[in-house]
Amino acid sequence: MTISTRVRLTADRRRAQLVKEASAMIAESGFQGFSIAGLAQRCSISRAGVLHHFESREELLIEVLNEKERESEELTNDFLEREGAREARAVLDLLVRHNIARPEHMRLLAVLSAEALTSTHPAHDYFKMRMRRGAQQLTPLLGGFDRSPYDVAIEILSFMDGLQLTWLRDPDVDLWDRWTSFADAYFARRP
Repeated sequence: MTISTRVRLTADRRRAQLVKEASAMIAESGFQGFSIAGLAQRCSISRAGVLHHFESREELLIEVLNEKERESEELTNDFLEREGAREARAVLDLLVRHNIARPEHMRLLAVLSAEALTSTHPAHDYFKMRMRRGAQQLTPLLGGFDRSPYDVAIEILSFMDGLQLTWLRDPDVDLWDRWTSFADAYFARRP
C-alpha cells in the first residue's frame, strides 16, 4: 500500500510552486507538450488542485510569462536605482549577464517565442508586445544615433535574441564575447 505524501502549502506558495514547475516543464517540452495532468503529478497534487489555482493551462502560461517579465523588470529597476545608470549599454550588459546565468529562463522564452509565431497561440500577443515594450523602455536611453531611438532599440534587441538562440543551440559560442564585440562596434557609431 502506497501512502500519499502530499504537502499542504499556503495558496501563495502553491501558486508559486505551480508556476515554477510549469516553467520547467514548458522549457523542456514547449507549451504544446505541457499538460495540467503532468503538472499535477509533478507537484503531487490532483488535477483539480491545479485547476483550483489556475482555470486553464493558458492562464497558467500567461502567469509563467508575467512572472518572467516581473523578474526582468525588477532586475533592471533595481540596477537603475542602485547604480543611477541611465546608459543603455550598462542596462543591456546587465541583461546579457543575467541571461547567461539563467539559461533555463532563456530556453523557456525561446521555446515559447517560437511556438507563439502562430496567431492562435495563447502567447502570440504577449511576444508581439514584449519586443515593443522592451524597445520603448530602451528608447529614452538611446539618443545620439542617426536613426530613431526606437528603431535602434529594435535592432539591438533583435541581435540579442538571435545571439541568445545561437548560444542555446551551441554553448561553445561565447555569448558574452559575441555580445561585447557587437555592442562595442554598435555604440562606437554614436557621435
